[in-house]
Amino acid sequence: MNHSDSHVANQGESELTSQNIDFGSILSSARRAQNYSVEEVSEFLKIPVQTISALENNDIEQLPAPTFTQGYIRAYARFLEIAEDSVLEKYNHAVPHEQVTDLKPRSNLPDEASSQSPLVKLITLLLIFSGIAAVIFGSFQYYQKKAGDIESSLENQPQSFTGNSLDSPGVQNLSLKQRVQSGASAELKQEITRTEITDIGASSAETDEDVVVVSEQQLTEASTAEDVNQAGNDGSASNGSTNKNDIIEFYAEKGSWLKVYDANDSRLFYNMLKPGKSIALEGKAPFRITMGNATTTRVVLNDLDVDLSNYIIRGKNTAIISISAEDDGIVFH
Repeated sequence: MNHSDSHVANQGESELTSQNIDFGSILSSARRAQNYSVEEVSEFLKIPVQTISALENNDIEQLPAPTFTQGYIRAYARFLEIAEDSVLEKYNHAVPHEQVTDLKPRSNLPDEASSQSPLVKLITLLLIFSGIAAVIFGSFQYYQKKAGDIESSLENQPQSFTGNSLDSPGVQNLSLKQRVQSGASAELKQEITRTEITDIGASSAETDEDVVVVSEQQLTEASTAEDVNQAGNDGSASNGSTNKNDIIEFYAEKGSWLKVYDANDSRLFYNMLKPGKSIALEGKAPFRITMGNATTTRVVLNDLDVDLSNYIIRGKNTAIISISAEDDGIVFH
């Protein structure tokens, strides 16, 4: 090879090398083809004008560290919609090898594992699902314990008497074996203990423990069991009255809540009648009655059965009536 051929070969090799490191002309040509000015690119990408000019002129000394420059090149190429890898490849050839860095994420995990590996993704998903399951289980346990505490609290609380259910507790039934006049007030009834009433009833002639009949006049005037017994044998002796009172009886097959007032506005009964029990009350008709479980409760007024079929509130199985007996018949008021 002569001197002339050697010169041509060196010139061709120099041009080829120059082309391999000319990353700036690619960016500059693409920008001009799209009619963008350097200032417009700078404003859009927030890259200084001097940096953009240095990129297009391949002025490596005026560019920042390779890591930052690579980021600028990627952003610039994406903005111009050209292949960023080819521009980066030329830039990497132009920059000294020890300064070149790639922007691929690296991992400090053993065996080059990274957050993109299937194993890491699987472990991450398992941890997420485990955390969600733990939260759900903890919430379930908390609300279950809360419900148990509330249930225990309700069981321990004294239940109030509402009169709307067969389970509603009321004052205890008085076991009187003696039938006497009714009409005792609620306050006076509460003052009489079960023991006192049992002792009074023990001296009576009748033995029906399911019949509860208490006279207000007799209870207020009778100071001993003998007085009450005497008052029961003669209902008009204590007040000298000869008026005949009415007798109303209730037979609760499945239990019934009762509220009974007579014509004198005296409350004769306000309580729960247990299943299979009965009660007889004496007072002046008409009787005002509010009754639960009306379909399974029999009402008898002065030995006359009361037909409640037309007075039961549909869907509630209750009845609110006012009745009296006239001419061997029941009258609804």
